[in-house]
Amino acid sequence: MTTFSVVVPLYNKGPHIERALSSALRQSLAPLEIIVVDDGSSDGGYEWVKAQSNTLIRHEQRGAPGPGGYAARNRAIEMARGEWIAFLDADDEWRADHLASLATALGTTTEPGRVVTLFSGYEDIYPGDRHETDPFTRHFAGRAVEMDFGTLLQHWVRLNASPIWTSATACRRTALLEAGLFPEGRCRRGGDKDTWLRVAHLGHAVYTGTVTANYYRDAVNMTTKKGYANTVPCIVHSVDQIMAGEPPEVAGLLRQLKNREIFNYAMVSARTEGLKPHSWADFDADSDPLRFFMLRALSNPVGSAVARGVHKSRALLRGR
Repeated sequence: MTTFSVVVPLYNKGPHIERALSSALRQSLAPLEIIVVDDGSSDGGYEWVKAQSNTLIRHEQRGAPGPGGYAARNRAIEMARGEWIAFLDADDEWRADHLASLATALGTTTEPGRVVTLFSGYEDIYPGDRHETDPFTRHFAGRAVEMDFGTLLQHWVRLNASPIWTSATACRRTALLEAGLFPEGRCRRGGDKDTWLRVAHLGHAVYTGTVTANYYRDAVNMTTKKGYANTVPCIVHSVDQIMAGEPPEVAGLLRQLKNREIFNYAMVSARTEGLKPHSWADFDADSDPLRFFMLRALSNPVGSAVARGVHKSRALLRGR
């Protein structure tokens, strides 16, 4: 039987934690446990968790907040007793068949022991009740897909986004430990993608073919709304380490992935505070000369001013 430990990091998500935990408790395939690790919330959310009498819920509080909830997740993984760790952020929500769909997808594989990560589709829910299905699901909805590391990278590069999203994935606990867990102390942002890359490198990933999670874009205290201009993407370090031992075709995909991540971060920097060369110094010009010249242009004062001006104009138009 497939057993899931649900891991929920919590930091000042009081308005949303009840919704998240309720969705975990109403799963058609019940989890083995739900572990909430709080990073010193001050909004009453952790007090609400402690007041719950459900024996499935375990909780612990750390002394200080850690970027991205990485340390909180790592502590919960250490505490976990399940074979699989299912991640649920405190401001997200699962549909009732989420864990069951992950287990069913695992059961469709010929060698389940090779599988290190399972993930489903999800739906973005924006203010005004606008809904949008994730890019991977728009291509593969309706069928389970098993992929090796190289195939996952192909999809990641083609979509310019990780197919795996945190609150829609579960990882084998032993694979998380082998991969080194979440990068607490090394990354302030982007550590989730960094972790999925390192875990997926150890085996196969399986996509369920169904949408079973909701990503609320209007949540309070969102990590994705924190500034990260002119920082080198966290994933670059892991890509460099993995690339050294891979065959040319996989190494080439990793190089493309690294370039895409650097470029995406650089565009945010150019729009907000101006692009500085150190943040894209690891960009591989030989494999993508067009984007390289764009980065060079955006790093000079004129290009930077133009990028910020365009960004402000678009923001004003959206606000009308």
